[in-house]
Amino acid sequence: MGNRTFLSVTAEAGDGEYEDVAFETNNFLAPFWFSLASEEQYQRYRERLITAWNAVKPHLDNEDLEDMPEWEAFAEALYWPIPWDEAVMQLRQSLPVTLARFPALGPYMLEWLETLFTYVRAHPSPVVHLELAQYFHFYTDPLEYLEQIEHCLHLWRRPDALWFERWNDDTNPYLLGGEHIPKRVANGEERKQEETTVTPEIEEKKRSSQQSEKLYVWLLAILSGALFLGALLLFANKWLAVLAFFLPSICIVLWELLIRPKKKIKHSVKKERPAPSLAAIKIAYYDGTSPIKLQGIEAVNLDKTDSFTVLWPHIARAQVSSPNQIELILHTEAEGLYPSPALVILDGVLAAEPIASAVHCMAHLSRM
Repeated sequence: MGNRTFLSVTAEAGDGEYEDVAFETNNFLAPFWFSLASEEQYQRYRERLITAWNAVKPHLDNEDLEDMPEWEAFAEALYWPIPWDEAVMQLRQSLPVTLARFPALGPYMLEWLETLFTYVRAHPSPVVHLELAQYFHFYTDPLEYLEQIEHCLHLWRRPDALWFERWNDDTNPYLLGGEHIPKRVANGEERKQEETTVTPEIEEKKRSSQQSEKLYVWLLAILSGALFLGALLLFANKWLAVLAFFLPSICIVLWELLIRPKKKIKHSVKKERPAPSLAAIKIAYYDGTSPIKLQGIEAVNLDKTDSFTVLWPHIARAQVSSPNQIELILHTEAEGLYPSPALVILDGVLAAEPIASAVHCMAHLSRM
C-alpha cells in the first residue's frame, strides 16, 4: 500500500479509468512525467489548486470535510490533464535542454516514450492525465506539495549538476518514469467467462479426489478390522490381533518410505516482473559542448571540414559506427540537404549509445 500516482491516457472527452493507466508510482513523483508540462500549464495548475485550497481552509476542522463540495473541488484540482498536442510541443522544447546536460538519460527516456506512444496512438485527440491526489496526503499545505513538483520541473527547465545529487545519484527506469501498467480489459466479462469455465472443472477434480480419499480410508478400516477379527479367532491372542489390525498401515508406511519410487519434485519458480532493460547507473552531469541543440544535432561531413545542424524531422535514425561516432540516417526527402554521410563526432567524455538514444527520442517526437 502507499500513496500512488498514475499517468493515464484517454480520448479528448474521456475520464481516466484504471484500464487507461500507462504508468504508476508508489510514494514518489516520476520526473519523466513532468517533461510533458509547460511552465504556463504548471502556473495554471498551481493557481487552480491554491484557489481551491483557499476555499477549503475555513472548513478544515469540519468532521464532514471530505463530503463537502469545497473538498471535492480541491480533490478534482489535484488532477492535471495535459492535451497531447501541448505535451509534444513541450517535449520538443524540454528534452534537448536536459539530454544535452544529462546524455545518459537518453536510453531511459527513449524506452519510456516508446511505451507512452503506444497509449497515445490508441486515442483520437489524446489527453495525458497526471493523477496526483494520493501524493498530496504526504503534506498539509499545497505549497509543500507544489515544491516537490517544481523540483521535478527543474530538470526540464534549468538542469544543473546538483539535480541528481539532491534527488538520487543512482537511478533506474522505475524511479524515473514509474512502473508500466499493461493495458487492462475495460470490462470483466472475459474474466468472468474464464472463471465459469475453469472453476467447475477444478471443483469437480477436488470432489473426485476427496471421494477417493474417503474410499481408501473405508477400505483400510474394513481390511484392518477383518485382520483383527481373523487373528483373534484363529490364534485367540489379542496382542497378535492388534498387530494384525495395524499391519496394513505399517505396510503403507514402509511402501512410502522405502519401496515407492521417488517423484522428481519440480520446484515452482515464482514469476517476477521482468528486470528493467537498463541497469541502475549514475546519471552524470555533462558540462561540455553538447552536439544536441534545440532544433537538431550538430554533425560534420566525412572529411570533417564542414559542420552543420541536422534538423530532428530530417533524421530517420542514428547508427553508432564507433564508441565516439554516430552516423545519421536521413529520410529520403532530406538526403540532398546535407553532406553524405552526416557524422556526429563526440569528445572523449560522451558515449555514442546515449546520444543515439537521444536522437531517436527527438526524431520520434518530430513525427508525432
